[in-house]
Amino acid sequence: MSIRPVKYGWVALGLLALIGLGQTSLAEDGFTDLEGEAAQFSDYVHEDRWLVVMIWSWTCPICANEMPGQARLHDRHKDGRLAVLGISLDGPAAVMEAWGFAEERGATFPNLIAEGEAVARFFYQQTGQPLRGTPTFLLYAPGGELKAVQAGPVPPEGIEAFIKSQENTDG
Repeated sequence: MSIRPVKYGWVALGLLALIGLGQTSLAEDGFTDLEGEAAQFSDYVHEDRWLVVMIWSWTCPICANEMPGQARLHDRHKDGRLAVLGISLDGPAAVMEAWGFAEERGATFPNLIAEGEAVARFFYQQTGQPLRGTPTFLLYAPGGELKAVQAGPVPPEGIEAFIKSQENTDG
């Protein structure tokens, strides 16, 4: 399965929503890391790195299959131009289950957690689309421009190929 590029209309809508939000709103959405420390999505967006975001749930069997591959992707590129961030929609009440799920699957990448409604709102603010399920992937270019959105499984090699194609067209 390949990643679909984001249509420009959706990107414009998402960027307009982001401009109005500011960092405070994202923090108010209730993101924490799996240790319970407050976190902001914007802290994971960098000027010089691509960012793969995997929205997941500990109850999702497809997420269980996808997470080890995303961990290997993160490990292959952790000192390069790519990072992976997980966002669990399980909420603070299930943080132990989410933590165990990520740990069992070797998720070496950082993970945030929030209530499902907050994650759905975040997704809508980013894409202008409703969240359809888990896993869902968002791919951001260096600097934070949303380049692709895909619900369902995405092979790490597909992500790498998409990034390579984008970098080849940019330069």
